[in-house]
Amino acid sequence: MKTLMIVGSYTNGTNAGIQFFDADTETGKFTKIRDIPETIDSTYFCMNRARTRLYAGLRDPSNPDKGKNGAVAAYSMRGDQLELLNRVSVGPVTPPCYVALDPAESGVVWAEYVNATYGCFALDANGALGRVTAGQNTGDGPNKPRQDKAHAHCSVVSPDGNYLCIVDLGIDAVKVFDWKNRANGLNECKDVTIRTAPGLGPRHFIFHPNGKLAFLVYELGNAVTSFRYDGKRFEPVQTISMLPGGFQGDTKAAAIKVSADGKRLFASNRGHNSIAVYDIDTETGALTLLTINQLVGKFPRDFTFMPGEKFLVVGHKMSNNLMTYAYDRENGTMTPLQNAYETYRPVCIQFV
Repeated sequence: MKTLMIVGSYTNGTNAGIQFFDADTETGKFTKIRDIPETIDSTYFCMNRARTRLYAGLRDPSNPDKGKNGAVAAYSMRGDQLELLNRVSVGPVTPPCYVALDPAESGVVWAEYVNATYGCFALDANGALGRVTAGQNTGDGPNKPRQDKAHAHCSVVSPDGNYLCIVDLGIDAVKVFDWKNRANGLNECKDVTIRTAPGLGPRHFIFHPNGKLAFLVYELGNAVTSFRYDGKRFEPVQTISMLPGGFQGDTKAAAIKVSADGKRLFASNRGHNSIAVYDIDTETGALTLLTINQLVGKFPRDFTFMPGEKFLVVGHKMSNNLMTYAYDRENGTMTPLQNAYETYRPVCIQFV
């Protein structure tokens, strides 16, 4: 089956921030279709369930100040064609590093790393960005220099629509806000906010398909914590390493994903250049390490499975390429399939 693959990347003057590829889910191969013009440093994006809208964190091309031109853009999407609905600044800050839709698809939430800002856009009937509500984290952590100040790294709304969760690497927290009553501002639910062990540097937070489990990956701690979620609070279950025993090198965790059937968890290491695979106990949230796959490229900032999950595509950021790996569902192993496709700093991959 043919499908579209969308890749977000940093730009160096020779490539666009959003690229479209034609991918084959039966062979795992992909070919470039086109670039989307005037997309600069598109480091994260999301799509609605109908795949008719795309929302991207990127730079505003009309503003040359790289430290103050962060924006979110809304597009109407038809096949490999994007039509800009609108593009709105998120303040005099850098581009958001994370963008997501809430479950009702009524709002877009974002997080920005450098200044620890976060917020949400209301959406109009056509999917364009409307009223914005924003905030900013403050504080620091013990793991200097990365925790010299707050650094918001992920924004996600719980599947039941109760909470907005903002992951902050710099202050070792997942700050939890009242999403249902956001019309009154983003008010923190301090009794629900997650405080992690000092110095771990949480990066991304995702929910299990059953809505009753959640997983937090630590960029600086190179580990994952599972949580049980009952609609009111998050109960930690287990923290487990992403690295083989005895590893002493410099590495940082990056992306975390759950398989479509909810039985497996995957998390990538940048430096060790690998993807750890875990079995999930869907009742308790306990994780069992199945294997750690060594990759052939450097710095796997993002990876995504093709529909059907026979193959996954990895963006090797520091190798400046994309590569397909064949996935063995039985034992969790990943085998490189095709020659790397050269592209500058790929950092976000999604399939239509």
